[in-house]
Amino acid sequence: MMRLLLILQITAGINSFSTVEINAKNSGASKLLQLDAWNNPSKHKSPRRTPPNRRTSIKWVIQGVEKCLAEEDVSKHGGKPKYTYRRRIDASLVDALYLMANANSQKDVLDAEKRIKVLLKNPSEFPVEVTERVIRATSVAGLSLSVDLLKLLLRGDNVVALPSSIAYISVLSFLRKIGRIDRLEETLAELANVSRRIQMKQPSQSGIDIVAFNTYLGAICDAAVAGRKYSSCDNESEKLDSNLFNFTNFKDTLDGTTSSEKYLYKGLNLLRGDVARKKFALDGDPDIYSFNSLLTAVAKCSKPGRNLLSISDSCLVTMKKQGIESDTLTYNARIQAAVAANEENRAIQLIDELLASPKLSADRYTINLALMPFVNSGRKGQMLALMRDFYEMNAGKNNRIIVSAFEAFLNTLVQNDEVGLARDVFDAFFLSIPKDRMQLTGIRPNPTTKHFNIMLGGYSKIGGSQKAFELFDIMLDIGVPVDGFTVTSLMTHPGISPEKITSLLLQIESERVILNPAAYRSIIGAYGDAGDAASACWMFVEMGHVCQKRGRGAETWNALLGALARGCIGDKASTALDIYGSLAAKRSAEDLFVEELAGDEFISLVDGMTCLDASFTILDMMRNSNQTSPLLQSPKPNSQTYCLVASSLSGFGTSAPRADRALKLFRDAMNQGGVTPDGRFLNAILRCFGDDIEAALAAWKTDVGPAAASQQRNGNMNLQQAYNGLMHVCGRGMRPDIATRIAYAMNKAGVEPTEVSLNCYKAGKRIAMEGKTDSSKKGLGLTNQYENLLSVECTKYNTRKWDKSKRRAGDKKIRIIL
Repeated sequence: MMRLLLILQITAGINSFSTVEINAKNSGASKLLQLDAWNNPSKHKSPRRTPPNRRTSIKWVIQGVEKCLAEEDVSKHGGKPKYTYRRRIDASLVDALYLMANANSQKDVLDAEKRIKVLLKNPSEFPVEVTERVIRATSVAGLSLSVDLLKLLLRGDNVVALPSSIAYISVLSFLRKIGRIDRLEETLAELANVSRRIQMKQPSQSGIDIVAFNTYLGAICDAAVAGRKYSSCDNESEKLDSNLFNFTNFKDTLDGTTSSEKYLYKGLNLLRGDVARKKFALDGDPDIYSFNSLLTAVAKCSKPGRNLLSISDSCLVTMKKQGIESDTLTYNARIQAAVAANEENRAIQLIDELLASPKLSADRYTINLALMPFVNSGRKGQMLALMRDFYEMNAGKNNRIIVSAFEAFLNTLVQNDEVGLARDVFDAFFLSIPKDRMQLTGIRPNPTTKHFNIMLGGYSKIGGSQKAFELFDIMLDIGVPVDGFTVTSLMTHPGISPEKITSLLLQIESERVILNPAAYRSIIGAYGDAGDAASACWMFVEMGHVCQKRGRGAETWNALLGALARGCIGDKASTALDIYGSLAAKRSAEDLFVEELAGDEFISLVDGMTCLDASFTILDMMRNSNQTSPLLQSPKPNSQTYCLVASSLSGFGTSAPRADRALKLFRDAMNQGGVTPDGRFLNAILRCFGDDIEAALAAWKTDVGPAAASQQRNGNMNLQQAYNGLMHVCGRGMRPDIATRIAYAMNKAGVEPTEVSLNCYKAGKRIAMEGKTDSSKKGLGLTNQYENLLSVECTKYNTRKWDKSKRRAGDKKIRIIL
């Protein structure tokens, strides 16, 4: 009742440039990239624009180079002012930079890099500000030339000033992006040495920008999060004297510490006292951004059973000693670490501490992190109140932030199976408003396609098809655009009928949605799951006409084969495909598009066949790679392709034995080349043997077993799945004695039989027992004894799993003490 009242309260409250001349129309943009503006933002009142992409950023820098190298031609009058270059080498440099910016291939980039390298062989021929801009442009473009150019500026004893901070920070950012911590540290150390020499002559000169150090620290944190191998430094002069830590060489001090922890400890050591300032000649001590970077990395490295609290606590102690107060980002990192480590009590304590602070306030990231701890502790009302305050604070002013934040909120709730609560939140903040949304434009944020897609995906996850379809009707009613993800979410609901799929398609098409290949694949799969393989074939052909060559890879062909495989189960196996009479074809009977498909070569090829025959026809088509018709151009079959055809042959383990055909299919796959005999394929092949256990064992000895053993270098999963196929055949043949011997053989081969193996046997047995009378089920005493023995072999006791498994709650356990 309280939650409903809160929701009601919330609802109520809520071209190119010439190398000889350039036009002055570009001079405005170049001014924005003056290095002086970057280094002295206080001098410029207007905010600096953010480039929309990397290429634009590079071009803006090049415009700054043009401005430095060109001069206005005052001899021309009328029209727009013109600029000319002083020297031909200047025009050549700009040409090379534009070649780099407009490159469409790696070859063009390398050609441009070679030209720039030749032109700047002697940087003294150009003004320093030009070289710095070139360093900036080449580093953003991802060229190692930027590192070489920076080192050229630092070379020699006559350097009187450091390069611009934006230039060397760009280089360090490039090295961080490619993960070269060694070169980044080397470059930063070289900058520090030059800075010290300059300060000896000119004490008033400032040191290295703190952003450069934060970039280096960020690279260390990146390596920790990625789990890269830690390479210790053997240079004794770089070891830091500390009674607490020595994070430079871990061979003796931190045995057993993971590589990620070593990087984190290294970062922590750099933040202690004045270590970083002295080592890298910084202009100041590490700031709050430095500490937050490390705490965020700790949070990303945290997980259940991996407590990194000691690093976080040491970081906080160091912050306190240096007089740096925690901000909201600091708390967010600590909360994230606690949530990742499944320490919700500590997370709630930190959240409450943040909310109680008069100097700090919760942001959208705090709310997102607090969702599940608050839900699990019964504080949903407070969670909704935080959302309401955030919503009302930004509504009408920062609607984009609200939209983005609630995407994250809904996604977090859905991922944690709180779909019902997510719907309550969605209704309260976005749907419980007048349908006439025009009056709300610019005042209250409207729900987006992504909001609906998250909710539809959540309903698909929990099987709430009816609520999903109702929400889809609301989506169409208020005019929210539908995209491919919407279609995919709708089509993945279990138990949906062919008629409902067709009805949804008509609704989607009425919105003039252009379906992408992923959406078409989901529709093909939905029709297949619903038992309408003919409609799946029609949608496959329709996709070929709509998407042309897009999405015509093995994934799409395998989606169709999967739909046909489901049509081979039970009584449907003998039904012929009627593609023109399918629901999918009839839905567009008045559309001229149907006339285009009427004479389709693919339909004429498979129409009237059974699903099994159609599967083998498509496999032959893929093997032969028919290139005569654009719609029949097919990729080479892969392991999944053969697995799906084998599933069609076995009717997913329900068909009569087809040993000869299965062996031929397996040998064709092995002879084709490029097909990996993975566990799923081998399992499907063995299921084709039905209840013929002797033929299956013979095939195991000669073909399937050796193929399964060849994949053991990739782990035992493939071999285990193949053995499970044999277990299914034993179940079909009612031979638990052989299944028990197979379990012994699995143990001998280093593959542990599990409950999955036992369930495969039971699934085969259920198929064998279908239609049998009670009298025919008698006389299975010895069989039951072997099944009990098989159950013991496949069910291993595990205290952790048993205690948490609800299925095992009633099992009796005894302890045997020897």
